[in-house]
Amino acid sequence: MNKIYDYVFYSIYRNTSITNKSIPDWSTIIVISIILALNIFSILIYAEYDIESIGEEGFGAIPLVLVGINYLYFLRNNRYKNILNRFKNNQNKLLSDSIVLTYACVSVFTLFYVLRIELKTTLFVTGFIALTGIIPYLLIPKKE
Repeated sequence: MNKIYDYVFYSIYRNTSITNKSIPDWSTIIVISIILALNIFSILIYAEYDIESIGEEGFGAIPLVLVGINYLYFLRNNRYKNILNRFKNNQNKLLSDSIVLTYACVSVFTLFYVLRIELKTTLFVTGFIALTGIIPYLLIPKKE
């Protein structure tokens, strides 16, 4: 399971570092934390959990806690550098990155679906997420 989670970090980091040269590590942690928060909110809503009991602070706290956990996991002791080196020579990057991008899109789609947001808006936002994942690969040549 750690290998999958590490590859999700690697894939998002590679994509983020194309456009964000200053802090791609933090940007990646924030993106992963948001995706996980979307998954948690989707599960809670689908399970008909009383969302109001979480309160406004809870909705802000969940992503912040996830950022903290991801910080400890990836940035503490520079673990992320070992992850980047481990996957640098991966041969199936296109397929693996496509799976990670699909996971992000499905996470957004699922949350919008369980919130019963109209399909047109759901598809628009999901398509936007997909484009933001694809455009850096198309427009900027990557150095590897």
